[in-house]
Amino acid sequence: MSANPLSIEQYIQAVAPALLQDPSLDVFIEMAKERTDRAFYGVKYNHAVALMAAHIAFLLGSGTLGAGSGNAEGGSTGSITSKREGDLSVSYGAGAVSASAGNLGDAELSQTRWGIMLISLRKGCKPFFGVCGGRGR
Repeated sequence: MSANPLSIEQYIQAVAPALLQDPSLDVFIEMAKERTDRAFYGVKYNHAVALMAAHIAFLLGSGTLGAGSGNAEGGSTGSITSKREGDLSVSYGAGAVSASAGNLGDAELSQTRWGIMLISLRKGCKPFFGVCGGRGR
């Protein structure tokens, strides 16, 4: 582990560089922070926030990442439901939800590649459960 963890922006540069040009970047990062628990992710927090920000930007149809943006980074994980050749049109179905997803949060995350990466990152984090205090005297 490095002494200086990467910033959220450095992670975004690696996983979704087009998002850095989005005028709503700060809003997506703030929304991601609101949905990401620093205590749970620990040193992986900035990575988790970056993945969540990219996921949110795509789902909200951001101009740089959203569906229809024409960006090759499009993160949809749904299957192609229709194609057209003249004026090129491709339609995607809902993202495939793994049987092991187990909850609606995972179902939403499974709709983008960033969300799937976040699920994977989360599996590498272990919450700490501790007991504080002792017997009363």
